[in-house]
Amino acid sequence: MSSPDSKKRWVEVGRSTTTDPKNKVRKEIELDDYYLVVGFEVNKPDAFKDNTHDLAIDYGHAFFYIVKNKIITKVFSFGPAGLGKTGWLGNGELIGRNGYNRGAIIKDGYMNARPGTPDYAITETVKAFKVALTPQQGKALEEETDSARKEILEGEQQYTAYINDTCAETAREILDEAGVSTPSGSGKVKNSSVASFSIAYAVNPYMWHHNFRKSGHNEVEYHPPVGKPWKPPIGRLDPIFGNTK
Repeated sequence: MSSPDSKKRWVEVGRSTTTDPKNKVRKEIELDDYYLVVGFEVNKPDAFKDNTHDLAIDYGHAFFYIVKNKIITKVFSFGPAGLGKTGWLGNGELIGRNGYNRGAIIKDGYMNARPGTPDYAITETVKAFKVALTPQQGKALEEETDSARKEILEGEQQYTAYINDTCAETAREILDEAGVSTPSGSGKVKNSSVASFSIAYAVNPYMWHHNFRKSGHNEVEYHPPVGKPWKPPIGRLDPIFGNTK
């Protein structure tokens, strides 16, 4: 006959609970469906030859918007909201040039730093591409977009054509910060009204669009309403890809 001390002792190591095995109902959790639309106004072929973007012919434009469950939540379309300084000390003239214009190549009111807006309107045919996002990427991109819009609206970032503070470069930077991969947009940029050779190597709308197509992304053309500037409508169905699966 065994003694009490020789009996096996059971030690409690934890507790667990479970649902009633007779309950056959399972809870479904739906994840938000995010995607990105990158759009381009690049409608002048002469502005992009030999992989070089010519600002004298067309600046072009690039923008993006975020879609959550087919509804547009954020838009980023960086563009100028006025003229910059004209001539040295801002005393030059656009018409009837004076002495302050002499030698001020980039101080023509357009090429130098100008006030910016994150809501630059679209007026031409849009060539658009759809990029799938994970829910994590979608949320991160919404936050990065809000931050960039705030900087522009508060005047902390201006639109500058002759350096990289432009629509395409700024848009791509935001995507990179949110971990969203897109094709390279870097290429030669020139202004043929000033010089025949390239003046910079930068992300620009024409090269970014060119590489989107080259990488095999499906391009969709969208024609905004005729006769008035257009912006992707926040809180509304995506007009370009909203009716596609």
